[in-house]
Amino acid sequence: MRKKLIGAAVAAAVIAIPVAVKFGSSKPGREAELATVQKLAIHPSILATGNLVFRQEVQLSAEVIGKVAAVQVKEGDRVARGQVLLKLDPTVYLAEVAQQEASRRNAAIAIERAQINVANQERSLERTGQLYKSKYVGVSQYDDAVHQLDLARVELRASRASLEQASALLSQSREHLAKTEVRAPIDGTVTAVPIKIGETAVASATGIAGSSLMTIADVGSIMAEVNVDEADIARVAVGQQAKVFPAAYPDQPLTGKVESVAMAPKSALPGAQSQGRNYVVKLHLEDPKLALRSGMTCRVEIVVGGSAARPAVPIQAVMSEEIAAKEKDKDQVRNASYVFVIQDGKAKKTSVELGLSDDANQEVTKGLAAGQTIAVGPARLLRELRDGDQVSAKKADAKPADAKVAQR
Repeated sequence: MRKKLIGAAVAAAVIAIPVAVKFGSSKPGREAELATVQKLAIHPSILATGNLVFRQEVQLSAEVIGKVAAVQVKEGDRVARGQVLLKLDPTVYLAEVAQQEASRRNAAIAIERAQINVANQERSLERTGQLYKSKYVGVSQYDDAVHQLDLARVELRASRASLEQASALLSQSREHLAKTEVRAPIDGTVTAVPIKIGETAVASATGIAGSSLMTIADVGSIMAEVNVDEADIARVAVGQQAKVFPAAYPDQPLTGKVESVAMAPKSALPGAQSQGRNYVVKLHLEDPKLALRSGMTCRVEIVVGGSAARPAVPIQAVMSEEIAAKEKDKDQVRNASYVFVIQDGKAKKTSVELGLSDDANQEVTKGLAAGQTIAVGPARLLRELRDGDQVSAKKADAKPADAKVAQR
């Protein structure tokens, strides 16, 4: 009998304990990453790509055709303005100068001949005039003398014009001769010398062989030129701060500032199909200490927002859903944003209105106040969370939304 009582008691305990646990305990809580609503400086940015360029860079090309006789500098050399960098064979241009000097001398001789003729015709007219007054010659002879003097004066003017023309041609020939010596237009460093001795320099800017002689740049001053889409260019202004990420140093961003914004869109290359209009924005780089070179590609984030502190939450904390709304007597569907506020250990779904955002934080203009605690993750938990669910912090303390908290 005792054994039966003991067995019945054990069976009752086995059944009673789970039932007591089930009905006596509350709904189990869920662990979530929590954060507090902070007043942060929101910095929305515009992304753009472009290249690093030297502030002053000159590509030299030949102004006359000639064979390269001497290249007096090499890549990396420092040069001064006016320094001779390259010489072309001057033989043809020396001959041209000599020819034009001879033409000018002939023009000067023609002037002397015309002056003598004018003087002779003046004397002849004077004698004929005296004879005409004395009625020894007729009026036709007097008119012939006047006509001959006029012709002599015209020939003198023509000779003087020929001298001016010969002088201009001589100056032009001397200019061509001077251009056989290519001089540095600026102080700088030679960054490229694509032509060699014996090659023919061509006076052209079409990129054909021989059209480019060398490139000189002020390597001490480098800047970024980026292309900003027309949809974003209205928000870009001179003086805005930016972060520049060179492709060669992706983990070492440079600080920059917008220096100029193009007024006209960038011209598309001939034959290229443009998908949209881009505007060139130039950025001044503040004391770059990296080994930067012209032509390096870069990614730029231009900060376009203000620096005032605003209530903000981490971007991942904001959820959205589609809700039905009636607008102008028509049923519409719009997206509504919400967050889960954690109050007394329970989740409360709270609708919010949003403002500016940056890469990490989202401004909340309505629905939250600074200091409230919200759930920020994990993402799967946020999708499954419901109003009234028990929520506890995954860590001992709620973490701040961002390390860069602005001073209130």
